Amino acid sequence: ESKDYVFELTKNLQKFGVKRLILADTLGILSPDETREKVKLMVENFPNVHFDFHGHNDYGLATANSLAAISAGAKGLHGTINGLGERAGNTHLAEIVAVVNDKTNFKCRVNEKFINQASQLVERFSGVRVSPTKPIVGENIFTQVAGIHADGDKKGNLYIAKITSERFGR
Repeated sequence: ESKDYVFELTKNLQKFGVKRLILADTLGILSPDETREKVKLMVENFPNVHFDFHGHNDYGLATANSLAAISAGAKGLHGTINGLGERAGNTHLAEIVAVVNDKTNFKCRVNEKFINQASQLVERFSGVRVSPTKPIVGENIFTQVAGIHADGDKKGNLYIAKITSERFGR
């Protein structure tokens, strides 16, 4: 991890006309604070470069790290359908689309109504099953049978969430 090397490389890439670079956590080892710090450092020092962030999910932090990256100035995020990728996978597209749309001032151009269909198609062709408890596309995401939420449902949708089955084409 050499800041000087990365800065020199980025300067040289700019000399060759490169305007877009990917900041990748390909081992999935960064925390959101580390991601924010590293992305911010690059954005501040190279304001004319379009930086994307590519996260892996080895610690289960890919979505959080992607959110930290855009808060630090990254202009693009990489995600995969169902989070497929090496080891524990990449940033889950459905998660990052929902969190960017709901928790930031940015909007993704992904049509949320087709996320579940795409998830099912990739699941079918890849043979990799989606966990029933997976956010956004998991089979159980819209099921409430106990606790305060189920009680709220019985009382006429007392508790309303932004994550609805209709929103995601379910």
